[in-house]
Amino acid sequence: MAVFLGIFFITNRRSGSIVTISHDGMELYRIDMEDVSVYPHYYLIEYRENGQDIHIMHSEQYLDLPEAQHYNLLSVVDGSVSMEAADCRDQICVQHIPIKNDRESIICLPNKLVIEIRSRNDFKMQQPGSPDPDGKSEDESNESLDGVAG
Repeated sequence: MAVFLGIFFITNRRSGSIVTISHDGMELYRIDMEDVSVYPHYYLIEYRENGQDIHIMHSEQYLDLPEAQHYNLLSVVDGSVSMEAADCRDQICVQHIPIKNDRESIICLPNKLVIEIRSRNDFKMQQPGSPDPDGKSEDESNESLDGVAG
């Protein structure tokens, strides 16, 4: 039975296509994996003023790490996502293996950051005007689509 379940989960893993960046339960940014090439894309998440002001910077070059703020540096390349650097003291998020499949995540507890790969279907199944999986209305979700990296 265990072998059957293992084979089922391995063969039914779907490749995700949207990376969501959330802080303290609120989605901040979406990255469309189809728009990311084989060259790395870096996302620097900076926490300013006790984590109340969060800034996300995108670049195709490795970014200089801030000295005065808390931060996480995420890389997306060729269908996988990894945490390149963080200022948290335990470094569990940095040591996490790269993720590439639907429903996989990297979590940085000290910085309250969750990086998750989600299927495009999670977003398409929503009816107009209905809340998305993060509890936002369609209007709020459209606003956050401005944050989809392309």
